Amino acid sequence: MSRSHWRNVLHHDDEPNEAMQRIDAQVAPLEELPDAVRHIRSLIARFDSLTHYRAFDNLDLIVRAIGAGTYPGQPAVDVLTRAWQMDDRRRRRAKAYVQTLQAWSEGTSAEEAQQVVGDAALCAELYGILGPLTVPTKAWLAASLAHTLKAFAYEAPDWLDEADAADFVRGVYRAALGRDPSPDDLQNRLAELAGGKSRGHLVREVFDSAESRQRQQWQVLEKLKADGE
Repeated sequence: MSRSHWRNVLHHDDEPNEAMQRIDAQVAPLEELPDAVRHIRSLIARFDSLTHYRAFDNLDLIVRAIGAGTYPGQPAVDVLTRAWQMDDRRRRRAKAYVQTLQAWSEGTSAEEAQQVVGDAALCAELYGILGPLTVPTKAWLAASLAHTLKAFAYEAPDWLDEADAADFVRGVYRAALGRDPSPDDLQNRLAELAGGKSRGHLVREVFDSAESRQRQQWQVLEKLKADGE
């Protein structure tokens, strides 16, 4: 996806995507926000990498700025993109930031958040830094940072896990079978997910079905015919 869309850089010509539009609906027009709030948002928009060795220093600086409601007296740590691979430990930590920021911005209590966030200690620490949720702009900034971090930390299964269950089932059927599920199929699949079947399992099951395999074979034949023309 285009960074200019998910980051929604202030005064950028491109329109933000739907998720960022929903986040921006929490506050007044961006141009009317206090300078400190807009400056913190600009720090979020400039975040460029989780692979830099000081990336989490920069994240903590931004979180402290959100909690205090003031622009930090020092510039953000330089986090220019580096060609380093994202390791599992770093990805898990980044996801914990996302989960915590989302939970805090939605008014979830610290106790509830720690039950679902992958790193309970980090969750407690960030809640302490962010402080009470007293003004809408703090929730907006936290949601903006969480949305930005997802673009670096999330993989396809993470995005699928966040999708609406019915939309997820329809997406799997369209990708694997080229059609929507029947009403009965949809209800059965939703019941399976509610009963504990993982989304990954459902994806593998539909893609490995006889209907899907037959469709894939026809697609290969059509490709061969097209290449031979």
